[in-house]
Amino acid sequence: MMQRFVSTARARLQLILFVLGLTMVAASPVRSQALTDSARVAGWRSDIRYYLDQLKRQHYVYSRQPLPGGLIEAADRLSANVPRFDDERILAEFAHLASFAGDGHTYMLPFGARRVTAHMLPLRFFLFSDGLYVIDAFPGYEKWIGSKVVRFGTTPAAEVVERMRPTLSMDNRFTYLWTVPAFLSFRGYLENFADGIDPDSVALTLIPRGEKERRVVIAPVVAPQLRGIPKLLASRVGGAPAAPLYLSNVGQNFWFRPLSDGVLYVQFNQVMNSPQESLAAFAQRLGDSVRRMNPKAIIVDVRHNNGGNLNLLPPLMDVFRGYESARKDGRIYVLMGRNTFSAAQVFLAQMDRDTHAIFAGEPSSSRPNFVGEERPVQLPWSGAIGSISDRYHETIPGDTREWIEPRIKLTLSSLDYFANRDPLLEKVLGDINGRR
Repeated sequence: MMQRFVSTARARLQLILFVLGLTMVAASPVRSQALTDSARVAGWRSDIRYYLDQLKRQHYVYSRQPLPGGLIEAADRLSANVPRFDDERILAEFAHLASFAGDGHTYMLPFGARRVTAHMLPLRFFLFSDGLYVIDAFPGYEKWIGSKVVRFGTTPAAEVVERMRPTLSMDNRFTYLWTVPAFLSFRGYLENFADGIDPDSVALTLIPRGEKERRVVIAPVVAPQLRGIPKLLASRVGGAPAAPLYLSNVGQNFWFRPLSDGVLYVQFNQVMNSPQESLAAFAQRLGDSVRRMNPKAIIVDVRHNNGGNLNLLPPLMDVFRGYESARKDGRIYVLMGRNTFSAAQVFLAQMDRDTHAIFAGEPSSSRPNFVGEERPVQLPWSGAIGSISDRYHETIPGDTREWIEPRIKLTLSSLDYFANRDPLLEKVLGDINGRR
């Protein structure tokens, strides 16, 4: 199902996770039998001190300047609340501490801590233009796929999202679209951001497909070994049509296919070599096909690409620069979205800098220039794991934009997703065919 999380500076293989924490919601119920144990309290407090020290030593910005005052205050509040908070809630609070660094590569994870067994709802959520929906589920819970989420406990789903947003580790204001749905499944976050949560049997108000609003109670399960936020999958509702092109082969790092009327579609899902082919070899094969086909337009889809090794990008960039040089009337469209991050953001910035590419979709989760490189960190007492970013990537010197603005804008709706439609590709093809 989900593989074990691996955190290295070079290989971000499936996910770069950000997490979130502290809010003004009232304290959650206490579950652990050891909550008043002095060794536990001392252990968590030692982890708080250790984490602040590591941020000061390692972070690209805060190794050079004082830690933010708000971070110190939040750490003091967490230290005072350790006896009252259960361990999963404390992990969520640690994620809030990480968010003060102000970048998406400095984070703490809600799972993987040596002393903490993480629990989560057996549901996967996604934020569409028309609300929060269940898009996948563990075995036995598939009947809820396609349901709109109205409330968690007694709190409207939209309000829970808004409570989480200010506490995100993020590069820009759109990161929450990608990260919030993933962390809404974890029990520690539900206790933190929603009211009326029974940690052992979470009440949800859902609108299943074709039904009226109903209240259901679902017990959290032990979280499996996780690699991170999975990529978007094709609709799993009953009777859905075949997967659209952009969801047909998400697990492959890169591939391409000619479309009708002289258009070449390239899907670039990870800035990593694949087991079968290096990215350089793929670029050579793609370049050969571009020269033979001489397409009137190339569509490069990076909606699923959350990063990897940016040092692998040059051969691919040579293909696109060469195409524009050889065919002056040729056009390149780059399809991007909330999942486009890290080394894939460097790719966006290089395309913006070096080509005349037209960007389409929704803003990515990062800036053209950003603090972003993973340096693994593990807290000594709890064993909680995360990352502290220690490098700045300046692809476009002096660029202070918060994101690269798409010229063709579209945020996916639940209706299009569950019907396995790709309105963004349709809009881009319409733009290509409408231009002379």
